Amino acid sequence: MYRLSRDNLSKLNKNISVPEYLITSDSDDLSSPITSGIVHFGTGNFHRAHQAVYCDNLLDQGESSWGITGISMRSPDMRDNLAPQDFLYTQATLGESTDYRVIGAIQNILVAPENPQAVIDIIANNTTQLVTTTITEKGYCLSLGKLDLTNDLIVDDLESIKAPKTTYGFIAAALIKRCNEQGTPVTILCCDNVHKGGEHLRLGVELMLEKHCPSTRQWIKGNVAFSSSMVDRVTPATNEQLINLVNDQLGLSDAAPVAAEPFTQWIIEDNFAGKKPPFNKVGAQFVRDIPPFENVKLRFLNASHSILAAMGYLAGDKFIHEAIQRPTLASFAEQALTDNVVAVTSIPDVIDINVYIQEVLGRFHNQNLPYAVLQVGTDSSQKIQQRWFPSIDDALKQESDYSYLALSVAAWVNFISKALLNNDLNDPLRDQFSNIKVAGNADIVNDYLTLAGANMFAFFTNSAFMDSVKESHKLIDELGIIEAIQSTKIIKS
Repeated sequence: MYRLSRDNLSKLNKNISVPEYLITSDSDDLSSPITSGIVHFGTGNFHRAHQAVYCDNLLDQGESSWGITGISMRSPDMRDNLAPQDFLYTQATLGESTDYRVIGAIQNILVAPENPQAVIDIIANNTTQLVTTTITEKGYCLSLGKLDLTNDLIVDDLESIKAPKTTYGFIAAALIKRCNEQGTPVTILCCDNVHKGGEHLRLGVELMLEKHCPSTRQWIKGNVAFSSSMVDRVTPATNEQLINLVNDQLGLSDAAPVAAEPFTQWIIEDNFAGKKPPFNKVGAQFVRDIPPFENVKLRFLNASHSILAAMGYLAGDKFIHEAIQRPTLASFAEQALTDNVVAVTSIPDVIDINVYIQEVLGRFHNQNLPYAVLQVGTDSSQKIQQRWFPSIDDALKQESDYSYLALSVAAWVNFISKALLNNDLNDPLRDQFSNIKVAGNADIVNDYLTLAGANMFAFFTNSAFMDSVKESHKLIDELGIIEAIQSTKIIKS
């Protein structure tokens, strides 16, 4: 079977969508070749099914300066898979039917450890107008919401950024070069769902500059913008089943297709230095204030996703759509949002929260998008700090109902214990969790939650809330998750 590539586009089956600029890019009279105005850290599935698709749409409208140079911070696998394909890949949109589309926005992928100077140089180049990140929560090297100065990677970059280990280090080194060469302004845009992600990037970069080149720290005040965004699209891991399905449909071989749900959303802080990509022309939304939109996604979509992941795993489910097919879990997730979270969350006027909740839960029912509970449960000790804990503190502060959230926290404790026992836990604190003795440990709830940073929140010292969590934890141990929920009579008919 031929490999997906520019030369082989004519061999694609007719039902595969291909952007016009790919079809015409081999023409001798092409007047505006694509350039990489974007450098992106993190070339995983989410980026390729989200931001890269928005860029692909821009390119297809003739906005030819918004191609992407991807940066892999660790593995060469994505580069090695896509380079023989001219960095083309297929997006399979999995709804009631499946649509297939070739994406060509990525122009190149650099592997940072192989050639760190090449990464620094491309960011420093004036053709780069925007630097973006999807590096997951771990990539920001945070501890309890702040930069972890004891993190080995941060320590290394504070020592030297000749061969940086962090995104902060690479951006700082590139800005030093850009400043020295009197380069044009540039925007650094966080595309992870990390609260105030742009601010974290700014603080991390400024820390590196203060250490290595204080004069550049002054220069960035007038030449660099650090912005946040809120992103949303369910994108599961690629497996052999997807690869085989895509290859059958293409009539060509694609080593790295990506699947996604039909829904996609991108809310971008309208704060740019230099040239601003017109993402609003292809469905993104520019807003002045990102946190209210971040909070809605974190507290409703992400929070319920984590609830269903933990409880679904305890119930023996492999996928989110299986978990939400259980009436008890579906009702619990919905009522946790409507009865606990809505009352304590500031909702932007443009959002009808009841409609939003139904859209969120409806998306989880998509059986054509098998999203593993363990994938959602990855790094859960970091995720629940943002997804659950602030809502709990707000509920206590406002003397509002927290019963569903308390039971969710208990289920998470049970999830950690069971995932450890089954060798399923994928979490940066796995070793620390493993070192806590479970059998006969009356303080297991306190110990696990302390590792997850709960001791930095007010609810951790609230005896009524913590007693509720501990009682629910024991109940889940004794009855299992479904019967434990039912026995509390927490679900309303």
